[in-house]
Amino acid sequence: MTDVSSLWLIQQIQQHATANSVWFSDENFLHHLPDAHFWPVKPLLISNRWDLAESARQAGFAVEFTDFDVAHLADNSLDHIFYRISKEKAVTHHLINQAQRLLKPNGYLWLCGQKNEGVKTYIEKACLLLGCEKNIQKNNTNYSGRLTKIRCSGLRLNDENYSELRTCIRINDEYFASKPGQFGWNKIDQGSEFLIAAIYPQLSQSGRSFERCLDLGCGYGYLTLASKMLPIKQRTLTDNNAAALISASANCALLDNAQVIPSDAGADLRDKFDLILCNPPFHQGFSVDGDLTDKFLRNTQQLLTADGLAYFVVNQFIALEKKAVPYFKHIHLIAQNKSFNVFELRKK
Repeated sequence: MTDVSSLWLIQQIQQHATANSVWFSDENFLHHLPDAHFWPVKPLLISNRWDLAESARQAGFAVEFTDFDVAHLADNSLDHIFYRISKEKAVTHHLINQAQRLLKPNGYLWLCGQKNEGVKTYIEKACLLLGCEKNIQKNNTNYSGRLTKIRCSGLRLNDENYSELRTCIRINDEYFASKPGQFGWNKIDQGSEFLIAAIYPQLSQSGRSFERCLDLGCGYGYLTLASKMLPIKQRTLTDNNAAALISASANCALLDNAQVIPSDAGADLRDKFDLILCNPPFHQGFSVDGDLTDKFLRNTQQLLTADGLAYFVVNQFIALEKKAVPYFKHIHLIAQNKSFNVFELRKK
């Protein structure tokens, strides 16, 4: 799907970027990255998405994969910051706060997004922080502002202490850490909870032990943490999102034989797994992406051992029983409620 805000911002980057510029880039740009090999000047691209960071490197950008941690960049050092607002308010507030610190006097924050995403409010807030007049332009469905840093106001938007990892999740009478910047960061996802409730009695009573378990799209690690009493020798957790990887690493530090690896829906992994647990996303930024489930199924087929078990939980409107047909011979609905379906998938 074409995102006019992303395309607008790329035009501004091509026309105005200097060597002292930064582009904050998230999942909204996955399908819009330009080939920058022959650009005379390009900004440093900072992304919290592993897949986008890897694609940007191949497209010729200098890249940092980080949870938008820019503490190493000096105050008043940047000519331009380019940013299309993110889906999560805490992320957007965090990056507008950072823009106030990082921009030189008379430096520019290029901010854009769609009206229904709240971009006009974000531009107004950014103007207060930068001490400039409100400047909102409309082009098609894109709303944008080129905001000049006149002075540092000293104000800060509420970013929920974005950079702080905090204990806020309770699972089986234990508390675990999470942080903003990932989906459902401060709660237990109902789909994941339903998946564990469906498979735990079955697997714990089967007498089968597993060599390797993969938590695919792990977030802060709920599926691993909630299933840690199952007979599993080694666990791997993977996610695309930097905040999720930070949280999962902290939560799994005390587990024996657990490792956290960045990857694009498991595409970068080389091991095979005899148990895979997955609650696949169906949103890409502000948009619903029906191909995401297919990607997770396709990669699961590649990563699963010949006699392995994969368990997926999906919203009822996702026809996983049809999507899984090209990849699995055994597709069995094992649990269902008003919102979710849980499937067991096998190769044979």
